[in-house]
Amino acid sequence: MKTLAKMSIYVRKHYRIFLAALMVSLLVAGFLFARSTYAQPDFGKTFGAKAVAAKKKLNELGPRFELCSPICKHSSKFMQSIVFPEVMRYNSLKDDVETESLRTLYVQWGQDYANFSIGLFQMKPSFAVEVETKAKQFISTSILNEFQFNYSTTDEKSIRRERVDRLQDNEWQLIYLTAFILICDAQYQHKVFGSETERLQWYATVYNAGFDRNDEYISKKIGADNFYLKQGMPGKKFKYAALAAWYFKNK
Repeated sequence: MKTLAKMSIYVRKHYRIFLAALMVSLLVAGFLFARSTYAQPDFGKTFGAKAVAAKKKLNELGPRFELCSPICKHSSKFMQSIVFPEVMRYNSLKDDVETESLRTLYVQWGQDYANFSIGLFQMKPSFAVEVETKAKQFISTSILNEFQFNYSTTDEKSIRRERVDRLQDNEWQLIYLTAFILICDAQYQHKVFGSETERLQWYATVYNAGFDRNDEYISKKIGADNFYLKQGMPGKKFKYAALAAWYFKNK
């Protein structure tokens, strides 16, 4: 019996080791696949028209990105790449039609009732709240004062109304994006990236998935087809990280 027990323990131990090794291999493979996808010559052909329109919108905001770039210490190209997939998906007419009703729900009842993507960079109110909260923890007071995230009231409805107003403004979205990158720099300061493209893919995936995800989830997400270019409509799915890296390489 003792021999059987020892054999059972031995098998379970090595089975766990095997599963752990397999999981690491799958995560690495997914990351490498996402990194290589954007480099394929025909990758951009699948979303060509949307890419051209998104590039034009981002180029129009070029001077604004250049102003924000020194604050977060990343190039304007790096910043633009993070939001490029969202800008491709942005539809101003759909945004205008849906925003007012969703805005009313959000202002009245909060993000549990309406947590919707809004504006050119498709930011959600919950994302803005996360940035506002984490900025106090990770961003220096001098820069935080420049961002002016504080509200002039303590009334929650008024705060939510003002937050939505901010998210409908391109310059405010740039401020939130700049703060987001600074937070990522602090939050992942000990993480080793093999290249600036790998860092970009990580940040872009966090932007898409949220701050509350662990490293294992982000690694899986980088290699997953999970992003539609058309809001609320079926169709081909893309890897958000691969789209961001494609823009970074081809900008």
